Amino acid sequence: MIAVTELKTVVGRRERRGDLGVVRHKGRRLPGSFFLCNSICSFRTRICSLRRAEKRSGVSQGSERITEPGKKMLRKNASKVLVFQDEVEIHLHPVLARTWAKVGSQSQVPAPGKNEKQVVYGGVDYLTGRITHTVAAAKSGVHFLTFLMFLVNVDAGRKIRLMCDNGRFHHTKSVYEWLASHRDQIEIYRLPPYCPSLNLIERPWGHLKRTELANVLFRNIHDLTDAFRKGVGRVNGRRDKIGFMFDHDDILGNKVA
Repeated sequence: MIAVTELKTVVGRRERRGDLGVVRHKGRRLPGSFFLCNSICSFRTRICSLRRAEKRSGVSQGSERITEPGKKMLRKNASKVLVFQDEVEIHLHPVLARTWAKVGSQSQVPAPGKNEKQVVYGGVDYLTGRITHTVAAAKSGVHFLTFLMFLVNVDAGRKIRLMCDNGRFHHTKSVYEWLASHRDQIEIYRLPPYCPSLNLIERPWGHLKRTELANVLFRNIHDLTDAFRKGVGRVNGRRDKIGFMFDHDDILGNKVA
């Protein structure tokens, strides 16, 4: 087999890195090189996207800035708290999920004539599972700022490390000005784009939709909001109810061999 020490693509007479083409080594074409080149280009694109996101957010992978404070935040009575934040929309139009039914029959869920929605701004404490949330009519910088103020009041006396996505309304001028004046209370870290699996609050949001709102037509938006709040109350701070968030070795204290 040929040991590939350097990969280049050949397009016509010009050699360019990252283009689709044929991988050559010492003038010889490698078998299956077109598909190999595709994979390499895709991998390079993802790496570049992550590096750009890290540069914008000031987060460097593997740096002490993340690892050391992260360990301290997992201690009891820590002076800092790690919170994963995201928004979720709840609609009057029912969420459909799997359910039991008699053999040969199909369950039917009525739908409203006009759909309405609310937006829940929430954050979950990575250590305790406590969910802090507010409800608004839409996604906007004003409502996001309202949630940040509420979160800071709830965690008064502890500095918050907030992990959130790059939603456009997270970057408004008023949000940046408020964060600059409260940098001793809260600090935001942006997750890479298109990586919802990295935001742990997505898990309880999905759980609440499936268990509290699915296959039910509520009379009005107020009943829908009340049902969601009651669902949050049932799992809020209950690690036995949302254990899928706490099966990590750094939380349970287990050591990986």
